[in-house]
Amino acid sequence: MSQEPTRFQTPTRHYPLLTSSTPPLPHPITYTITFATPTGLHPTLVLTFPTQHLVPPNPSCKLHTHLTLPSALFIDKYQFTDPIFLASKNIAALRSLAGATDLEAPDWVVKEWGSAALFELTSHSPSTSTSTSTSKQTSQHFNVSIPLHARYLPASHTPSTLIPIPHPVVFWACRADEGAKMAANPFDRVHLGYEALFGAKTRFMHVEPKGDRELVVWIDVPVLDLERTGWVQVGTLGTVVGAFLGLCWVLFGRGVGGGKGKKKGKKQ
Repeated sequence: MSQEPTRFQTPTRHYPLLTSSTPPLPHPITYTITFATPTGLHPTLVLTFPTQHLVPPNPSCKLHTHLTLPSALFIDKYQFTDPIFLASKNIAALRSLAGATDLEAPDWVVKEWGSAALFELTSHSPSTSTSTSTSKQTSQHFNVSIPLHARYLPASHTPSTLIPIPHPVVFWACRADEGAKMAANPFDRVHLGYEALFGAKTRFMHVEPKGDRELVVWIDVPVLDLERTGWVQVGTLGTVVGAFLGLCWVLFGRGVGGGKGKKKGKKQ
């Protein structure tokens, strides 16, 4: 008795973004990640998309990015409450922020590993109705800017230090077909850090980065340079000693002199 192979398929939540052609091909949309220079203590992460391909695969799909930041960097959630500010950065909303969110703590007192943030991005390009050459050039790319902030880092013998940032994840979050049981797939990827922030019926279609994908991106952040600030310690020590001697003179030296003057006046 011959046995024929049986093929079965279960719904999954994660899909690569493909075209609707036959056979399906990788979608031409990609993205690049850069940082505005100089980075300084307030680096700005920039995601760049080709405008012509920035079209939702389905009307229910919304573009998102998920960031995982080390403890040396943090996000100021209060910045993302202003609609005008969000529109200027091409961000729809900050959907979730977890982890180390203290805005004042230096890096050496932060106990958490870092923070994670989920952003919903605007998926439409700016108006290109004008016919100027400048507008045509800028409309070819769609930039999303996410402002970050660096914590105060321990002093070093160099003027700056490198901070690794895990590569952001970009995906379309789409509403799955009615009746699809996404949670029933035993082979699906779970615990990715963001799928729990969506409903069980959400389908993720991932956008691939342009070129070779690196696990982390490195940025330069300024720190206190011990080689150039040695005079600060000497100057601070001299100021403290001088202030102490001046205080002693005011409390004791002037008092002794004033007492002698009073005694001489009485004898006369």
